[in-house]
Amino acid sequence: MHRVAFLVVGGFVVCVGLVLLLAPDTYFKLYAVAYVPGMDFPARRFAPAVMALGALLLVARRLEPGPFLAALCLICALAFLGVAATGVQAWHSNVARPAILGAAALEVVIALVFLGLWMRLRKV
Repeated sequence: MHRVAFLVVGGFVVCVGLVLLLAPDTYFKLYAVAYVPGMDFPARRFAPAVMALGALLLVARRLEPGPFLAALCLICALAFLGVAATGVQAWHSNVARPAILGAAALEVVIALVFLGLWMRLRKV
């Protein structure tokens, strides 16, 4: 189960990083209430780190169950919950469009998957 989760989420994160690198305006126009072309710079600057995290998840799918993989699952769960919370807060502050709520819901689902994996793997 962890192999599929890490493959799917890792691939998704790499794709988000590619969007931030190659077409950040599409990301901002989807989620942000106001788009300013200067917003592209920080997105492009941060994109390689996002892609690297996705690549880390892709590589981690081959790890055998153990303490490191369990900790990585917990870290991923907390990270995706944090991302979801910032999206909801941005919507609540009228900074983000309602589309961010759909993204936040997906991020909560991903967090719950990783939390479930952590609960299973920490006992190994």
